[in-house]
Amino acid sequence: MNKLLIIEPNLRSPSGHYADFVRAVGSCADNVELEVFAHPAADDMLTKMPGVRISTARPRVGERLAEWNTIFRAVREKQPFLVLPAAGRHAAAVSIAAARSGCVPDYAQFFFHRPPTTLRDKCFLPFAGLARTHALAITPTEMVADALRETGWKRVVCVPYPALAEKNPPQPELFSHLLMAGAARINKGLDLVAELAGQWAHEGRKLPLLVQVSQKHADRHGHREGSAVRALLSSGYQGLRTDATAPNRVEYLARFRGALVLAPYTREQFSSQVSGIVLDALLHGAPVIATQGTWSGYQVERFGAGVTITERTPTALAAAIDRVLTDWPTFSARACAAAETLAQDHDPIHLLRILRGEADV
Repeated sequence: MNKLLIIEPNLRSPSGHYADFVRAVGSCADNVELEVFAHPAADDMLTKMPGVRISTARPRVGERLAEWNTIFRAVREKQPFLVLPAAGRHAAAVSIAAARSGCVPDYAQFFFHRPPTTLRDKCFLPFAGLARTHALAITPTEMVADALRETGWKRVVCVPYPALAEKNPPQPELFSHLLMAGAARINKGLDLVAELAGQWAHEGRKLPLLVQVSQKHADRHGHREGSAVRALLSSGYQGLRTDATAPNRVEYLARFRGALVLAPYTREQFSSQVSGIVLDALLHGAPVIATQGTWSGYQVERFGAGVTITERTPTALAAAIDRVLTDWPTFSARACAAAETLAQDHDPIHLLRILRGEADV
């Protein structure tokens, strides 16, 4: 393979993890021409990424059925492509296009960040037969891989989520602040952090706490998130710092220096999903508090680079924070040691070899 089309029409911001995905793959795509079908807002960002060029021969996002037309054309022309992130509708589109063209879509590849088990995914399942038989499904965890096999996918491979590590391994830092990075959502523990801020305001604690939220975006992710944001902002906690805008990549990564990252995610959604936030935290030497039974919790326990909680309560979260801060040098050193191992595990070359067909699947 010397050309690969990546299809991700929602890619528009350099701060998202799928932008990091493309950046990571492009960084080692020396002998692969990497085209990206993305939102026009991403054009400037993509032109600055090494190893990447914008797909101009495809329908642009905003045109009617642009994503489906792009998949149909790639199937018809037998151009190798990767759908990121994949869902049931993409498998159906490939199957329908392959049936119309009379071809075998063994050059189609899908990156499934989560199992395709939503009601919408199940509705498309009957129309995805050719994709499930011939296309390659790539997953970042074995749990997602098993879920795909259970729904009839024949070619499934698990490869660590690609991530770019710093050239120099991180060194232990003095504690600076608590950090809830990324979009603040209930399923990521926003409600717990809001309750904890209220308790600490009552107790008079002042540990620095940075959360990326604002009143302007309070209801962006739903009514429950809006209520939690308002509770957090009105908590009166003196250590609270909020940020109304998503940071650029440099600012985002800088926030991990000296940070204790809070990731009390729900098991129901995050037991099988990789957390880009937690991966970035550990790659940059930041200890993490995570929920036991999640991918994040497994990584924390694997390296001793933080504490896991079994009960998702403000009390459990507070106790875990105090435990880490009591022995900060040890946890910080373990997180830095984890960074070196994870940088090797998540080297994007592993995924690129799969995409180029250089590994058995």
